Amino acid sequence: MEQAEHIRSHAETLRRLMARQLGLRKGRLSRRLAKAGRRLPTGVRKDIALVAEAEEMARNPRLALRLDTTTIDPAFDRAAAHLRAIDVADRRKGLFLSILGSVAFNILAVIVLLIVVLRWRGLA
Repeated sequence: MEQAEHIRSHAETLRRLMARQLGLRKGRLSRRLAKAGRRLPTGVRKDIALVAEAEEMARNPRLALRLDTTTIDPAFDRAAAHLRAIDVADRRKGLFLSILGSVAFNILAVIVLLIVVLRWRGLA
């Protein structure tokens, strides 16, 4: 019983971290993991999936006896360390700069195309 509560607390911590760092606020841990997709490295996804599976097993009293915290605790530690290291402000700034770069390139391409068409038609 104590192991099951320990695993539930790990899962709840990961849910809070995913909500704060990635903006994933709805659903169980496995659903949030699916929504996170490629925003998380493969190793971290596997670690979170291991904790999510352990949480599901902890809901059933018979399956909870089969849980092994020696594999779950290191997986939780790695996943939590990665989620805590995510800088939300830097992600927002990177997204803003990416959008700004795309818009600037598109405006430049349109201006070049306009000049080419005007030259071709003999107007410039």
